Amino acid sequence: MSVDTSFEKGILTISRQYDHPLDEVFSAWVDAGKTREWWGCENTTHVTSEIETEVGGKYEHAMTITGVGVHPIKGKLTAYEPPVRLAYEMPGMSEGEIMQVNVSFKDRDGQTEVTLTQSMVPAELRGVIKAGWTASFERLARFFNGERRAA
Repeated sequence: MSVDTSFEKGILTISRQYDHPLDEVFSAWVDAGKTREWWGCENTTHVTSEIETEVGGKYEHAMTITGVGVHPIKGKLTAYEPPVRLAYEMPGMSEGEIMQVNVSFKDRDGQTEVTLTQSMVPAELRGVIKAGWTASFERLARFFNGERRAA
């Protein structure tokens, strides 16, 4: 299965279906021990995660990226509806700008469809953000197939 992506009016939409039940896929997004194993772009070698599973809680990841160093993602959960939805906000490029990320999970006959939307994506970062999410979605599939990051 492949990752489907599109950009329209500054909003990235990305989706993929996983051959795993809804609860397992949702758990991979909210269990810090699991996100450390799959989160990040293709060149991410290490991830630390802190997730507080309540509205207003932290949704933060620090990716160590080859050739770049540590890149933090600092967010705050704005929706937490297990196992069908989570959403968070994080600072945008400009002062006062907030990017919104919404992730929905749908059961498809025992498989799970994940759809992510990210708003306020700056034009100059669309390629990087699209590549990062595409890699993350593919890494999640490999995680479910037993692949783990090297320690």
